[in-house]
Parts: sequence; structure tokens; C-alpha cells
Amino acid sequence: MFRPLSSCIVVLLAAACASLAAAPLRVGGFVVAPLVLGDRDRPIRGALRDYLEREVVPAGVPLRWMPAMSVHEAVGGLRNGSLDVMLVASGDALREPGTRASTWTYLHSQPHLALRDDAPLRAVRSLDQLAGLEIAWIAGPAISGGLLRSGARWRRIEGANWQVHALRLVQTGAIDAAYFENGYSPRYYVQTMGLPMRVLRLPMPPRSFFMLYSAKADRDTIARFDRVAGAAFAGRRFRDFLEKYPTEGMAPRP
Repeated sequence: MFRPLSSCIVVLLAAACASLAAAPLRVGGFVVAPLVLGDRDRPIRGALRDYLEREVVPAGVPLRWMPAMSVHEAVGGLRNGSLDVMLVASGDALREPGTRASTWTYLHSQPHLALRDDAPLRAVRSLDQLAGLEIAWIAGPAISGGLLRSGARWRRIEGANWQVHALRLVQTGAIDAAYFENGYSPRYYVQTMGLPMRVLRLPMPPRSFFMLYSAKADRDTIARFDRVAGAAFAGRRFRDFLEKYPTEGMAPRP
């Protein structure tokens, strides 16, 4: 049996109105420069926001940008439903309760260390070379077995802007190094903050970066975001965008 044309039009219009009326996804997370930049008193900014606003929002996926948070706050927000999308996740975050991972990844990068320029360590060919060093580590993710067995001492850093805090500790000599799961963050800060530091690649497998969704977020809206964003991040387009991402005038607050 066929529906009258007028009924079909009403159904289509209702669906369109529902889509237009859908609340924007609340998007945020913790600072991982230059992917995510920001402070607690203003919406996040950075390469991921700029790319999503250029490639995803025009396709009809409204987003609301939240202030920067700590890792624990962001994961807690996903679990309680106050945050819909966390922009940066890797490794064991795939198994966070109350969340779902994006069906795609947007970046692969090897872990790096940032040290003072006068540090004796010039290259890392084995993790055993980290023995005895005190190294900053973001509070939240688990330290991998290889790093734990290296003999390094790990200082967990809390807060939304943990990367700047960690590098300040290195700069003053309070600790020996700061660990980053990607090479973009330390290079960004060395450049924008004018830090006399050396960035060394670690002999570890590359990390894959993805986004996490709240299991309490609207499934249809998340599915649309996942589909549109997955197409936007396919191939090398975002990597090329990130490698050319501007740094002038974007230095973080002290």
C-alpha cells in the first residue's frame, strides 16, 4: 500500500526538522598541542577544532566547543553524559567504560621525550637509557610495560594544561624530561615558547589517535558525526593540514 504524497512530505519535513533541531555535540578534552589548545575559562581551540569546523560542521553536524579539562574530567564527562566527544584518545582508552571509540583514527605518531638542551642524552636507541631519569607523564593513561621496565622514575602531572606544566618543570631542572605520545606537541611548544630543549624520538611503536564518544550521547547524531568525520580524516589530508598548522601568535599562556 502506498502512502499519499502529502503524508510522505509531512514525514520528510518532520525528519528534517528533527535533524535541524538536534542539539550540538559537546566536544572537548584535555590539551594536546597543537591538536587541542586552550584553558579552563574559554572554549578549546587548535588544529582539530579548525579542521572539524572546515570539514565537518558545514556538512550539517553542529558542534559546541567546551573548555579544556583534565584527562579525568574529560573521561568522567563522557561517562556521565556531560561531554559527547573527547577529541584525543589512544591505546587503552578503547576500553574505557561508558564510552565508544570512533570507527577511524586520524593520526599515527611515535612517542617522544623533551629534555633540556644541555642534557647529556642525545639520542634514545634503547629504553634502558632512561634508567634513573625523572620523567613527567600525564595522569590518567597507564604507563606501558616497556617504559616501566626502563628504570625511569615517573611523575604524574594533573590538570588541563599538563603539557605546559611538564615542560616548565623540565625547563627549571626540577625533572629530567617530559614524555609525549606524539612528536607534534613538544615541537610545537619548543617553537612557540622558545624553549632551549631537545626533542628525541623513542624506540617504540607508533601510537594511533582516535576520538571517544559518550555512550549516553544521541546515537543518531554520533553516527552522523562518525560518518562525516571519518570521511574527512581519511587519507593524508589531516596530516598534511597538521604539518602546516600555524604556530605564530599561538603561544600558550605561561
